[in-house]
Amino acid sequence: MLKRIHLKLRSPDGQSLGILTIVGAFIMTFCSYTSPAFYFDTSPDNNAFFTVGKAMMNGIVPYKDIFEQKGPYVYFLHGLAYLVSSRSFLLIFLYEIATVTAAMFFVYKIAKLLNATELPALLTALLSPLLFLYHPYYDYGDTVEFFTLPLLLSLIYLIVLLDRRHFAVSHWWYVAQGAIVGIVFLSKYTLLGAWIVFYLLVVGRLLVKRQWRQLGRVIGWSAAGFLLTTVPWLIYFTATGSLRAFINVYILFNTKVYLTSSVAAFANLVQSVTLVSQFYWGNVLFFALGVVGTLIVIFQPTIFRSNFGRGLYLASALGCDLLALYGYQAGSVYQYYQLIYFGFFVLPFIYFCLLFFRHVPLPAADAPFPILATLILSLFLVLGVNNNVTNSKVFPNNTSITEKQTTKPQQPAQLEFGRIMRRDNPTGTRLTLLNYGSIDMGFYTASGAVPTTYFFQNYNIPQSAAPQILQSQRDVISRHQVEWVVLNTPAGKTVKQWQGGSGRITSGNLNPGTSKLAKTLTRHYRQVAQHTQVFEGVNVTYWLYQRK
Repeated sequence: MLKRIHLKLRSPDGQSLGILTIVGAFIMTFCSYTSPAFYFDTSPDNNAFFTVGKAMMNGIVPYKDIFEQKGPYVYFLHGLAYLVSSRSFLLIFLYEIATVTAAMFFVYKIAKLLNATELPALLTALLSPLLFLYHPYYDYGDTVEFFTLPLLLSLIYLIVLLDRRHFAVSHWWYVAQGAIVGIVFLSKYTLLGAWIVFYLLVVGRLLVKRQWRQLGRVIGWSAAGFLLTTVPWLIYFTATGSLRAFINVYILFNTKVYLTSSVAAFANLVQSVTLVSQFYWGNVLFFALGVVGTLIVIFQPTIFRSNFGRGLYLASALGCDLLALYGYQAGSVYQYYQLIYFGFFVLPFIYFCLLFFRHVPLPAADAPFPILATLILSLFLVLGVNNNVTNSKVFPNNTSITEKQTTKPQQPAQLEFGRIMRRDNPTGTRLTLLNYGSIDMGFYTASGAVPTTYFFQNYNIPQSAAPQILQSQRDVISRHQVEWVVLNTPAGKTVKQWQGGSGRITSGNLNPGTSKLAKTLTRHYRQVAQHTQVFEGVNVTYWLYQRK
């Protein structure tokens, strides 16, 4: 066994994987907010995932005891991260390294499947991170879309493999894809478009051809994989009496409240097509890879050898793109939703890279110089499409940390308030906190507080769609049920002055207004600290209150 592992590591694939892992670690250090090179991950979504994961590891049941609308795998991963490091995203950072490494390795394997030799395949893989880390589609990192990319690339690899081997592939491929479907379904089901189309077409083809044995093989092994990743959650929700809550929140709330469109199914489909079209027309690179590149690869005999393979790839790409934005209206689409599109940029990207390398004289043996030169070029390209490094510790006292003009080292509001809460919390009592009016601003993470309220944060939906959320938070404050309250206002506005905007969260993760709450808040709580920093281009002041 050890000898086999040693041989694998010394093989060309093993050596390439080692290089890609080192590259992935270096790139993610400066591109992901989960990295220790950043002061703090200020992403609202990431902190919400971490907060629910932490709650889950403290016996609180998602959906039933605490409200959040992503799938349980997201919270389980972040719960593990909490167990590894209770106030940082260290495990998520390592998982992001694994994710980008896996994505690059699939690029390498797909290139080899298309008959590329070792060196061009490796060089192509080294260039590919610019697709996976393209800002703002890759923003803070730690999104379900990003983690799904290598899983989607495994499906693309399988589509090409099926085309070349006339469906003669190992049953483990179907087990793996079935398991992936279960994981994605219980993470963010709008990302399942490619797999839905893939299985519909493959099963349909086998039915038409009456290949019953092969049909049973595909369905049976895929179902086995799917059950492997879904049944444990069914047992968990049944055992905790939370199955109804899971369905109400994850399925019904997401489809009835969180999606912004209320028109008919066909109109939603047309709307989704419009949004996808606008995405491709909005950028020359996206159009070149997503439209022109896709048309080229599906008609290239060196890529696909059958019409079914071509159709399967094209239909899966369309299914992926359309379902990802199904039910959303223009103006309500967050750009990170569209990162999943980049998975289907990979095959055209590989084709164009290999076409280029055929016209460049590359050495046949080991070639450190081309690898080093391509690596430097890749880093240059990544930093060209992702400027997250400017908010890292490489640039001390940047605006995402503080608006103070000082040379004295500063820390963001999250770390400053977290230290105050841990230091000044009454001795012998549990640290309790309410994040008022905004999506999780990171103070649960920084302080170590475990949420004690069902609506521990607000959400990106109109207040009129779910008025119980803010009402519940106001009740917590009026009954002074928590020791600490954190809220925000635009810089220059006090809590009494901030009247809000449209009745929902606005740019900068600003709450819908605090002026009506101010009297109740100051009756039961006193201001302890305030801190101003830039969040998503908005100058935001954070306020910390402690119970009197």
